[in-house]
Amino acid sequence: MSAYQETKVHGTHDFPFAVYRGLVPEWLSDFPLHWHEEMEIIYVEKGSVSISIRNTEYLVRGGEFVLIHPQTIHSIRQHEDDRGFYHNILFRFSMLESGADDLCRKKYLEPIYNRQLLMPEYIDISHPLNEKLTPLIRILWSHQRDRQFRDEMLIKAKLFEVLYHILEYCEEADKERAYEDIVFDKLKLSLNYLEENFAENITADTMAAVSNYSVSHFSKLFKQMTGESLTQYLKNYRLEIAANRLRHEPTKVSEIALSCGFSNLSYFSRAFYQKFHMTPSEYRKTPEL
Repeated sequence: MSAYQETKVHGTHDFPFAVYRGLVPEWLSDFPLHWHEEMEIIYVEKGSVSISIRNTEYLVRGGEFVLIHPQTIHSIRQHEDDRGFYHNILFRFSMLESGADDLCRKKYLEPIYNRQLLMPEYIDISHPLNEKLTPLIRILWSHQRDRQFRDEMLIKAKLFEVLYHILEYCEEADKERAYEDIVFDKLKLSLNYLEENFAENITADTMAAVSNYSVSHFSKLFKQMTGESLTQYLKNYRLEIAANRLRHEPTKVSEIALSCGFSNLSYFSRAFYQKFHMTPSEYRKTPEL
């Protein structure tokens, strides 16, 4: 799916912590722009993947990882012909808070959540945080996968330890970054509009009006943020929605194409093959790993 606010529940209401695995390109060729309330750590175990955070793209190799602020737009995609196996760790700061007057919440968690304190995003092999956090990250994903009695306490303890080390390398946000936040918040409005109306005839004029920019300025910012023109982005978004429906709905291919904004079935089939390297019917028959 493309740039949108992710509504999937990660973990449970009383323990909002989750771990996932991804394999590029076998399991997915990309996970387009999205954001969520959770902080996220994406650790590449083998190979390499391209990860974009806001308008910065990182080539993350095996043994490296990225740190992503809550509510921050990001995406994952295949780098050239490389394969990449990675782990996602997501958690809400609420699971680490003990109440409104909690000192750690006010002094550390809120400034990170509000981007007043900025975490380093890309942690390569040589970064001091790599050696400190990698053992903790491995503990987190192993205990979540095979969770036993009392492991929730260990997970919370390790998350505090992760943030403790990260805070050593945080920087205060400057005025330029504060302005960037305003720009990205406006663009999120247009992306929400696209998500809700993707099957309709969406134009740059409409999207610009939603974000309160001129068409030319919006188009420039949109390309800067997504790396694609609105036309390219919308097509890829529709194809991702269609692929998801092919996996999980028995609806006819032609009906799925139409419901995703493709009025011409031949064009849909060509575009789908170009993106996924198989026809819609072949994709539907391929088991989900």
